[in-house]
Amino acid sequence: MSDNLINTVSITIGTTMYGRFEDLPNTTSHILAEFIDNALQSYRDNKTQLESLEEDYKLKVTIDIDWDEADNNRAKTIVITDNAAGIGKDKYVSAFMPALTPENNKGLNEFGMGLKTAACWLGESWTVKTKALNEDVERTVSFNLNEVIANDLNELPVATSLKGKNEHYTIITTTDSTKNVPAYKSISKIKTELASIYRKSLREKEMMIVVCGDELTFEEYEILTAPFNRTPNLPPIYWKKEIDFKFGKYRAKGFIGILRDINSKQNGFVLLRRGRVIVGAETDGRYFPKCLSGSTGTFRYKRLFGELELDGFEVSFNKNDIQDKENLDALMEALKGEIHTKEFDLYNQAEEYRLDDTRKQIKKIVSKHNSSPKDNRTTISIDTNLKQQPTPNSPTLPSANKGIPVVESTTPIVLGEYDDSYKIDGKIYTLKVQFVDSGNDLFWVDVSQKKENIIICQINTSHIFFQHFGKPCDSDVAILKTMAIAKFTARKSGEDTATDLFNYFNEYIKKTKV
Repeated sequence: MSDNLINTVSITIGTTMYGRFEDLPNTTSHILAEFIDNALQSYRDNKTQLESLEEDYKLKVTIDIDWDEADNNRAKTIVITDNAAGIGKDKYVSAFMPALTPENNKGLNEFGMGLKTAACWLGESWTVKTKALNEDVERTVSFNLNEVIANDLNELPVATSLKGKNEHYTIITTTDSTKNVPAYKSISKIKTELASIYRKSLREKEMMIVVCGDELTFEEYEILTAPFNRTPNLPPIYWKKEIDFKFGKYRAKGFIGILRDINSKQNGFVLLRRGRVIVGAETDGRYFPKCLSGSTGTFRYKRLFGELELDGFEVSFNKNDIQDKENLDALMEALKGEIHTKEFDLYNQAEEYRLDDTRKQIKKIVSKHNSSPKDNRTTISIDTNLKQQPTPNSPTLPSANKGIPVVESTTPIVLGEYDDSYKIDGKIYTLKVQFVDSGNDLFWVDVSQKKENIIICQINTSHIFFQHFGKPCDSDVAILKTMAIAKFTARKSGEDTATDLFNYFNEYIKKTKV
């Protein structure tokens, strides 16, 4: 018989307390983050061994939800699964004892309440099944609120079964939903917030998070690239400054930058601690220290943003706020001198920079496309086998260096972009329409990512064409991007003649939208 057996775990706290957990102020995203925190900390504590056991090992946390159609599509069952190191014998008993702070509280599971309160917040019944690395048993604990209260239970039985020592996982299932569980309509917001909270881990590929079948990614904010507003004829500057600043026992590390486009969902500061967001998780309120952001409504306030990892500060019980605001504000005041220098004046650039008329028009076109009705942005289906009369001695199109250039890579400054979807001979391609401000040609096709089924059409807004005929407009964009996809299709089909190009163009332009 295994010497890793545990028969019961204590849940002593006063049974009536469990019924109050669901009334704690919180959000679904921060509750789910408690489970992710536990998995991430387990991985960090056992990273070397986990990666030595499996060559391609990667921490993966999966959240699956079963929706109840009879109850307004609210969550009926929530299952959180991870492949971290499991809950070992040395931590197992304490894991189920509420308010017992871990011996090492320097990690993400610092309060000793996350698993229990989070599970009770979501469901009146829950089960934790875990298999710890290097142990030979799987342990399962089941909690039912009504039974715990009715019988004044102080401990729960642990069911065990033998497993291989190299297996490792934790599966948490909540049922008998409380009033707090999300409805299906809020799942998009939950995905966005979780991706924001764990942006650093996702960015560094420390783990995968999959919610309802979708792997989460964090979309980086675009940073302004432009000359300093007071010296417009000098080369453009990438307006991002790396920060590593100490103030007594406190430290702020990260970056501060200027948004390329004003966006009320992206400005302000995101505060991280121990690698995860505490303040500013996308739809949560961000931090706007007046000494850095300036007064509400100013251009500096609207454009300045940043991510700062803090050391030396404590956090609230549910990890969505920083304690000791007075010293936080003092740290920001001390940091002010780091970003307001003569050589790199973030303050004045953020306050004084304005979009020129061309950039305003580009922003309008991109916004119009991205906010257009879904049925206007369906995949455009293309058949390359067009019936056409053979044309004797049709001239071959110019090479990639002449006429309509097709290049392997370009790195101009992108002023704005949007995506279209094309189905070419049954294969889905993404056409990225990018507006740039450099180059000799009016437009060109970048096929450097064609293996990923991505085609890039770059339109040069500084070309003399737009000086003669005015700022880019919908019809210009429609013609140029259709020419790009026609050129790509002609070359792909091996019919790279001028006649073929124009035949494809005339066919596709019927379906093109801005």
